[in-house]
Amino acid sequence: MFESKGAILVLTYNRSDLLHELLVSVHRVLKEEEISLLVVRQLGDENVGEVLKTWRASIDVLIEIDGTGRSVPENIGRNRLAGYATAFDALGVDWVLAAEEDVLLAPDTINFVKFIIKSFQNKRNFRGINLGSRLKNSEEGRSSFCKTRYGIFGQAAVMPSTSWRRMQRLRIIESSRSGHWDAAMEAYMKTGLTIAPNNSRYIDRGWSGSHAPSNPQDPYYQDLAESFVSDVDNMRSDYCEHDLGYWWRSDLKKFHSLASPHYWVLFLIRHPKLFRFFKDLKI
Repeated sequence: MFESKGAILVLTYNRSDLLHELLVSVHRVLKEEEISLLVVRQLGDENVGEVLKTWRASIDVLIEIDGTGRSVPENIGRNRLAGYATAFDALGVDWVLAAEEDVLLAPDTINFVKFIIKSFQNKRNFRGINLGSRLKNSEEGRSSFCKTRYGIFGQAAVMPSTSWRRMQRLRIIESSRSGHWDAAMEAYMKTGLTIAPNNSRYIDRGWSGSHAPSNPQDPYYQDLAESFVSDVDNMRSDYCEHDLGYWWRSDLKKFHSLASPHYWVLFLIRHPKLFRFFKDLKI
């Protein structure tokens, strides 16, 4: 039986205390799993360097980047793409779970990811897995997932190698090196299916970051925390599809295959190459 090969990609810059706690949760999640751990560090904070020294024996690949991009979004895109390229192109993995330094992962995260990958890896329209939700924690929610049409959550999400390869062939990967990585990929991701758990497999603690609410009491953080699956004893190995009303934001759509042609048209219109072509015409 085919066993997928995966990797966890941790992205870090300047929040050493949160990074340490994330790595603790990653260590708990990995256990005896044959999954590579990659860390991409944007240089600049020595405390982060000290944390990584402590964890160095557990890290399979450490990439350090100078952070000399023209903007914060460009640096974020470069860091993430360096990690993806190393995992997919150099290590040859089948999927990558990318997590930012300010999140914590649920104990059964890898179980959930492996189940979804095994169930959907041969579906041509499968694009990835978003690991967040804002539905209140429940027995039904912990054991189920839903089908959505959305991009990838930057905080914690899984990209399969099929999506990476197709975006390479479609020549949209390189465009995210000079801007928001998710914006460059979102139109393609929305042409297909994204799976999400009904209860969140991560907590976001990014209120000190540059692209998130600054108030720790913001409903966004509170909802994620109330949805989070934290029970170590609740280690499932199978999950069922169940629509519990996941649609807590207007742009998160329920997946319907008949809508795919519409999103393919939007993808072609928004393709970075086409946008740049018309921009260069200076119309």
